[in-house]
Amino acid sequence: MKVNEEAFMADLREVFPILQDSATGEGEAPISRIEGEAAAGQEGLIGFSFKDSSGNVILPALTPQGKIPVDTEAAAANCLDANGELAAGSVGTIVDVTGAVITLTASKTYRKIGILASCLRASLFQLVQVDDITETVISEVVVGPGQFTVCCELGCLQFTAGATGTQELKVKAKNFNHASSLRATVTAEELV
Repeated sequence: MKVNEEAFMADLREVFPILQDSATGEGEAPISRIEGEAAAGQEGLIGFSFKDSSGNVILPALTPQGKIPVDTEAAAANCLDANGELAAGSVGTIVDVTGAVITLTASKTYRKIGILASCLRASLFQLVQVDDITETVISEVVVGPGQFTVCCELGCLQFTAGATGTQELKVKAKNFNHASSLRATVTAEELV
């Protein structure tokens, strides 16, 4: 006599139909989804609000504090700054503002370049990139009566330092008519 093995198997457990088909109104069992599967047209218990650039389902990695990390810059960076003063000023001749110079690393990329310039007399400040012996004026600001201090970040400016020689970002300045102390700060982000 042959025994029907299926008769002795345990019954398979039904899955509760906890999702509703929007077209028929019938209950449906949830569909299992795992990380990496395409999310388009799928329903499940995991909210598919996270997709990678290919449209596949991903689960977000959390920080040790249980928060979703947000990368607004998309690259690691070091903040650099230097502050200086040319106490005697310089009438008519543009000169380096003593101390307002950042030494750059060869072939590194820099962004978010900023300058803070201040003088109690009408003066011109230049933000200068030095590549070996070549100086390039990136930006100029003028201060004077009514606005003795100018501060700005050149948010869209980005450049790569040269590969050889002296690499610097510095502030140069001059007084137009009367000598007065020239103060400046220069800032930049160095991409890692």
